[in-house]
Amino acid sequence: MAGLDTLPDAPAIARIVAACGLEPHDLRVLGQGVTAIAWRVETDEGAVVVRVELPERPLSTANAPARFDAQAAAVLRLRALDERVPRHIATDRSIEADPLAGRWHWSVDSYASGTSFTEAGSPPEVARDLGGLLAALHALPVEGFGMLEDRSEVLRGGESGMTDGLLSRWATLWPFDGSPLIAHPVARLAPQHLEALARMRDPLLRYLAVPVAAVCHGDLHGEHILVEDGRLAHVIDFGDAYVAHPSWDLASFAHHNGWALTEALIEGYEPKRILREVRLAEAQQLAVALALQKVVKFHTRDERRLARMLTFLEETLPLALATVR
Repeated sequence: MAGLDTLPDAPAIARIVAACGLEPHDLRVLGQGVTAIAWRVETDEGAVVVRVELPERPLSTANAPARFDAQAAAVLRLRALDERVPRHIATDRSIEADPLAGRWHWSVDSYASGTSFTEAGSPPEVARDLGGLLAALHALPVEGFGMLEDRSEVLRGGESGMTDGLLSRWATLWPFDGSPLIAHPVARLAPQHLEALARMRDPLLRYLAVPVAAVCHGDLHGEHILVEDGRLAHVIDFGDAYVAHPSWDLASFAHHNGWALTEALIEGYEPKRILREVRLAEAQQLAVALALQKVVKFHTRDERRLARMLTFLEETLPLALATVR
């Protein structure tokens, strides 16, 4: 894996775990993501995951650098309400003596067991369970908008306004970024949708006037949703958490998992039928903007994912337009 020669070795990872008051035993690399590399370490108190920020990250990523303390801010508060998130243990900023002397940013959390949602067959009951967890997440008191400040002692978005908050999460997000639709890649890739998309502009911009804000997980794909015995076991990786209208999370789940499972999720999210209909309509509308953002992201570098997102947009547009008044 790229960058391993410039990252802490096994003895250094063991020192991190020991600094957290745990006795490390077996250590192994779990994998490398966009912003960090993860190690699994066995201890007398159970397995933990140590994540170390990569020294070099792709310039294309919107969520670099790693945001370990922001993740801790969300997880610490959510776990007090729902234990289906990892137990946060420490970051390099939260202990008195960093064993790596500040050379690398790192975090330690309990190991989250389970099979990914996709590998488990995407059970609808798990989607309903996830809806309940998201309802708890979205009910947490929060300030500001946008990507969470990278501090564990507060739960606050780094922007004072909703538009700036959205653009801190996605630099290109029509229509919130003010760009003309005709300049969007979709105008070339799927011009048949331009008329319908133009009708969505004003309904989407109305969300800027809705005084509702919540902590959103931000990346609800199957690898972050873990299953055991047919039920939700854990939700992991809050590195993209941000503050915005809560239905952005429902739209995120939909674009990864489809609308049938999103309806199941909303059943667990909202007990009142009429409000379930409102949340579904919100998710369908916001999913249009999210799909367009993914078209921008993938159109020059991932043809397979681009094709999937254009298909999702074609499926979602009629659903969203049907909710517009």
